Amino acid sequence: MTYRLLSILALVAASCSQAAHESVAPSAPATSTVVAPAAPVAPDTEPRDNSVRSRDADNLLGFPTDIDRNPTTEDRLDYTGLPPSMVAALSATPTPRYRFRTIPGYPGLLEFAIFNTGSGWEERFLVQTPTTPQTGPRPLVVVFHKFGSSHGDMLNSGFIPEAINRGWYAICPLGARQKHFGNLESQINTRVAITLVRQLFPIDPLRVYGVGFSMGGGSAVNYAARHLDPKGTMFAAVCDHTGGVSLTHTWWSEYDDNDADDNSPNPGDNLEVPDILEDLFGGAPSTHAFDYQRCSTIDLDPFTALIDPDSDFARNLAHVPTLVWRATGDPTAFLVNQTDRFTTYMQSLNAGNQSQLAPGSVHAWTTLDANYVCNWFATRTLALPNSGRMLVDEDGQWLYFFVEQDAFGSFTPFTWSVDATLKQIEISASKNLKRLRITPAGFGLTLTGVVTLKLSTGDATGDEFQFLYVPAAPVSVTRDGVPMRGVWDPLAKTFKVVETDGGLHTWVLTFP
Repeated sequence: MTYRLLSILALVAASCSQAAHESVAPSAPATSTVVAPAAPVAPDTEPRDNSVRSRDADNLLGFPTDIDRNPTTEDRLDYTGLPPSMVAALSATPTPRYRFRTIPGYPGLLEFAIFNTGSGWEERFLVQTPTTPQTGPRPLVVVFHKFGSSHGDMLNSGFIPEAINRGWYAICPLGARQKHFGNLESQINTRVAITLVRQLFPIDPLRVYGVGFSMGGGSAVNYAARHLDPKGTMFAAVCDHTGGVSLTHTWWSEYDDNDADDNSPNPGDNLEVPDILEDLFGGAPSTHAFDYQRCSTIDLDPFTALIDPDSDFARNLAHVPTLVWRATGDPTAFLVNQTDRFTTYMQSLNAGNQSQLAPGSVHAWTTLDANYVCNWFATRTLALPNSGRMLVDEDGQWLYFFVEQDAFGSFTPFTWSVDATLKQIEISASKNLKRLRITPAGFGLTLTGVVTLKLSTGDATGDEFQFLYVPAAPVSVTRDGVPMRGVWDPLAKTFKVVETDGGLHTWVLTFP
């Protein structure tokens, strides 16, 4: 690892000479208007016509790049000549197999390619590194590109000069493909890219931020809401610039020519946004509602303008500072509608969340002030909650809970709170929950003396609640004052109770 880091830093240092400084953070009300930002390096409006390529500096990257043959590339693995079985085995290993190259004329800018992402899609991404030596871990800004663009879109975003001036890192993942709408493959690839950057560079895990425009804005906030594993990378704050936060609403709102010329004359030709969404999620929202909802942050009904209270990932962001941005004259009406509804909803979850209206009459990166956003980021560090409403779409680690669902393909909601001082945990309104494994130390809770567990289920299906890392079995267990039994595993150091009733019941566990 040290060799890899030194090799990369040597390449970066050879092309860097600019000074760095850090700006003062802004102070602003929840909703306000800001001045117009500076112009970008290239036109950056988002094309709604699938047949038009976005001008996002792809020519700079030589797309498709010759990264596999560039002499400055670090070759981590050469698949040439390997049998398919060996390629599959290597691809399944946890260590990313990657190559990278410097971008001539752009100090500190690197392009990476990862070949074993786990999604089945290769990942390419840009990393802007500090151009002068820095001390200690530095913040990382993750930029999510717009529809029809690539990782080269970071050159349009304004975050490269901001990263250089502050001595920060910035990354822009491709997300598997240019038109991904935050689908699962794109999120897998983005996670792998962020993980590799954290392995190679001194990133401060408490100061990782997400920002995206349009398709990328929706992708950024959904990624933040779905990635809450303390052992991984969580966003300390996120900025959505006029993003597509409701994919069902997008499907209904975007133009479709009724498929008369789809895939003609060549496969992939003349596909409109609804066609692309159907390809990504297996069909229309009417038949694949969950697939659209799990990659959205709110599910906005296109006819009633109501937000579905059972499928909003926004609830997972109640503790994540969120800045929602749009231009006053943005012409993309349905995204303006989504943005304004998302703003109102996020401020109902946390009054400290902020909304900004900026001058402008185009749907483009140009209306976002990257300096303002970075100043706002600079005042935020990662803070985990001690209560909340959680929405889960798959088995895995969600904060300090490991969730196992009753059935895959639907959501698992629950409401929770932890008071480490009183040694009290409350879990309620759970549905589609098989087992909830709790890591007490994550919440600062010690399993000694009396620990109170208040439980109620939303579907009365017999939820299991299991403590991990238990030093010793409790000497007594009661439920509503009546002696009960739990399951103690001395080898795994776990203790489990099962609640089957929908009403609120109080379990008291007395540990040595």
